[in-house]
Amino acid sequence: MIDGGSATASAQGASVGTEDKRGKLAWALYECARNPFYVLINIYVFSAYFANHVIADPVQGQAIWGYILSTAAVFVALSAPVLGTIADAGGRRKPFLAACIAVAVPASALLALARPGMGTGAWLIAAALVVANICYELSSIFYNALLAQVSVPSRFGSVSGLAYALANAAGILLFGTYMFADYAIASGEGNFLVERMTPVVVAGWWLVFSLPILFRVPDASASGAPLGAVISQGLGRLRTAVVRLRTVPDVGRYLIARMVFNEGFIVLMMFMGVVGAGVLGWTGVQLSAMGLILSVVAVGGSMLGGFLDDRLGSKASLKISIVGCIFANLLLVTIGPDTVLFVPTDPHVTGGLFPRAADKAFFVAEGLAAFFVTSGLVSSRTMLAKLAPRDAMNELFGIYALSGTATSFMGPLSIAVLTQVFASQRAGLCAGLVFLGGGLYLLQRVRGGRSTTVQGT
Repeated sequence: MIDGGSATASAQGASVGTEDKRGKLAWALYECARNPFYVLINIYVFSAYFANHVIADPVQGQAIWGYILSTAAVFVALSAPVLGTIADAGGRRKPFLAACIAVAVPASALLALARPGMGTGAWLIAAALVVANICYELSSIFYNALLAQVSVPSRFGSVSGLAYALANAAGILLFGTYMFADYAIASGEGNFLVERMTPVVVAGWWLVFSLPILFRVPDASASGAPLGAVISQGLGRLRTAVVRLRTVPDVGRYLIARMVFNEGFIVLMMFMGVVGAGVLGWTGVQLSAMGLILSVVAVGGSMLGGFLDDRLGSKASLKISIVGCIFANLLLVTIGPDTVLFVPTDPHVTGGLFPRAADKAFFVAEGLAAFFVTSGLVSSRTMLAKLAPRDAMNELFGIYALSGTATSFMGPLSIAVLTQVFASQRAGLCAGLVFLGGGLYLLQRVRGGRSTTVQGT
């Protein structure tokens, strides 16, 4: 998703971006570089391995995983707005991006040290996960801002689409590689060799496919101002943007609603691997197979989101997506090894990759989640574009980006606390219902339409 930071710098680099096809590809490849960390480490493979085998207690593992993600998110929420505005004021973004990559790659590779039942040694792995997640999130600020160096605003959508297409292709390729390696190399050994080597592959992939953006994409010109002046100017821009938000209260109401329902989206997507492995005992191969199929399902969700947005409007489309996510979340909390919708099922059925009724129901629930979360993300962005006054679009998209990080710790933290208090992974998932329902309620208070000017200016 392209956030507001990329639009604010559109004046710079527009002339470069007009004909810089190689620059566009180099920029797009960075999404391809970092995406495997998100899908293989945070969602499907390593998260399940960490929670269920490194910690060796699925309930405690899910709680610790939630605390890891929430710790990283708190740091990002506190630092992202400041770093982003300082980078805008100083001009250059690539040094910040290079620093994120230089820290994230070795932190990711360090995860290969994770061993089953590590005990207190798992805190080193947890620390590496926090650091890698922080760098992953912060790098997106400077990455998005560099889009303006290779493309004109009218082409932002197509270049962004290329980036996500390459990212999905990378995910599919690496999912397939994981499944083949598990079958051909480590089948039956029970030493989790493929899970432990996955972070090394992810780190190497991140490094190699980051090189094009570092060496091929031009940076914005440095302002030449002293560091103190750059920091002061950046913080001044942030204050100005927040003050500007007060003049468009409907946008403010929408951004608050988005902060709430977006946490529900995070709950549904970020814990699917941990829950699948912990509640149903799914293997990495089963989770990877689901990841492959859900990558295709997500494409359908994005198409539906665009279609409904055009036909029904952004608010109606977004409400449909949130209701779909609520239904998926409700289904998830009713699934256990021997229950679906709290109705007993046979837990001993064998044959096929997903033999039990619970396996199939979990697959369906996560498929619905992937479909409607993706659809919701499409309408979430266009909703702001329709609400925001044209003469404040860049500033308000900057606040939109901030709203995506300011409370991103709440979803993982809520899951961690509920899981620990009730000693149940399914109880932890109830946090998603609270966020989705609250976001839907707050969205009702948002009016549609677009102003033509900012009130009071």
